[in-house]
This record gives sequence, C-alpha cells and structure tokens, in this order.
Amino acid sequence: DIELSLSGDFVVNDVLDMILQYLGTVPADANSEYKVEGKETTSNDFSGVPALQLPGKHLDLELEDSDPRAVAYVAGAAPNAWGFLADGSTVAQRVGDADKRASDYDKQRRAHPLFANAALSLVSEIANRRLFSTVRERKQLTYDANFSLTGFERMNGGWFLVTVTASKEKAQAALEACKETLEAMQTSNPISPDNLESAKRVVLNRHEGELRTSQYWATMMSGIQEESVPLKGPLSVTDFHAVIESMTTRDLQLTLDCMGLDEVELYTAIGKTVQPEGLVDDGIVKASPMAGVGRGGALKG
Repeated sequence: DIELSLSGDFVVNDVLDMILQYLGTVPADANSEYKVEGKETTSNDFSGVPALQLPGKHLDLELEDSDPRAVAYVAGAAPNAWGFLADGSTVAQRVGDADKRASDYDKQRRAHPLFANAALSLVSEIANRRLFSTVRERKQLTYDANFSLTGFERMNGGWFLVTVTASKEKAQAALEACKETLEAMQTSNPISPDNLESAKRVVLNRHEGELRTSQYWATMMSGIQEESVPLKGPLSVTDFHAVIESMTTRDLQLTLDCMGLDEVELYTAIGKTVQPEGLVDDGIVKASPMAGVGRGGALKG
C-alpha cells in the first residue's frame, strides 16, 4: 500500500493531477523482475524487532583519530512510538495489569490511543533532564548526554539509547553514571511531580511550536489510515493537550517498568580514539574535542 501525506499552501486539484501523473501511471508490475519466485512476504515478517539476548553485553571499540575523544552508549528494549512491545503486548495493558488499585477514571485515561505515546514523550524528556543534571552538572563527566527512543510506528518494540560524550579518561565513569541515573529513576529517585510538570511544559510548548511547520503536520498525518498503526488517528492530534495534561507520576513510573532498564538487560559500549601509527605531534595546543560536539556521538565527523 502507498499512503501520501501533504501539508502546505497548495491547490488541491493541481496536486491531485500531479499525483495521478507521477504515481498513478506507475505500472503495477514495475519491479516484478526483482521478485523472488516462490517466496511471499507477509506483514508478519516484519511485525517486531528481534528479542535482545540476556544478559546484556558490553563492547569496547577503538577508532583511529588524531584527537583524543570518547563516546559511551547504554541501550535496552523499549516500546515503539505507540506503546507496542516486541512481544505484541502494549504499555496500556502492562500498566493496567500492574496498577491493581486504578480508578475507573485512570482506566479510561489509559485506554486512550495516545496514552502510551504521551507517556513515552514525557519519560524521554525527564530522562534527558536527569542525565544532564547528574552526569554533566553534578559529576562533570561530559558535555552532552542524550536519551532517545527509536520511535518505530509499524514495527512492534524498539530500543532506547543513551549517548554520552566524554574524555577517554572519563568515559567509563560517564557510562556508569548514566546507568546509575536510569536505575535511580526506577528505585531511589523516582519521577516527582515537579519533574512531571516541567516535562509537560516542554512537550506542550514543543508541540505548539512544531504545529507551525508543514513537516510536522505531514508527520502527524502519516499512517493515520494504515491498519499497521492502529492507535494513530485524528484523536492523536485533537486530544494531544488533554492527554499530556492528564498524565500522572504513577503513569510514568509504570511506563518505565515496560523498558529494559535493569542491569542485566542493558547493552553498553565505549568507543575511544587512538592516534594513527606514525602521527607526528605538531606541538599546537588544540581546543577540547568535546566542545561543540552535536548530539549523536563524539566519534561522528
């Protein structure tokens, strides 16, 4: 199936004519020569991400580069953008099963199609703030620490990824600090009402700002008619504010339990640079290689 989402200032009839001209005239058997005979592909072939082997593993890498720098990663299992886990269960189901004392109102809120998506957005924002506060400001081990989710929509399951840049000497300590921060969110330092309210403001303000762009509207519309994304629909746009505002710390704490944050479930890696053989030191004092590094890893570029 093909779904086309358009957003912007255009004449509808002109666009429909162009769609017919450029897409509607493509023959149904355009790529038939690439089809493998005797093999039929079904939607179940790509229904979920592969299960991670437990316990998790650690990997050390060395890459040649003239500048001394390092990056550490912490990763683990997570739901997809709409709350589906790799085994087909959902965040809403797991939260409901875990909260035996949930009120009828709580059950109604958690049944909303946008519940898991909103909860994961808030969890991601809070995790980023915690990592910045702990790893950078308090322990001064890094210039940048970032928490992100893969955000698959059609495929069940996904991963979270923490990326932290550091000096080669502090890379291991920065990695351990990230792991401690994630563990604390589940145990000794759970999500507080202040954490939640701050995250709500950031998420809502970001949403309001991005509503001014055509790209954001096209992204929100993409998949609305797809059966493979059953929870994405008009309510994900019209009820966004209401669902975000209705979230509680209990919701987010139970959502955290749906992610692979335990020590045995974590996959970690540290990449460090090593000087190329035969490199001659020119004696020039260079600025810190960490300064100005964008998110995504210190070993890029």
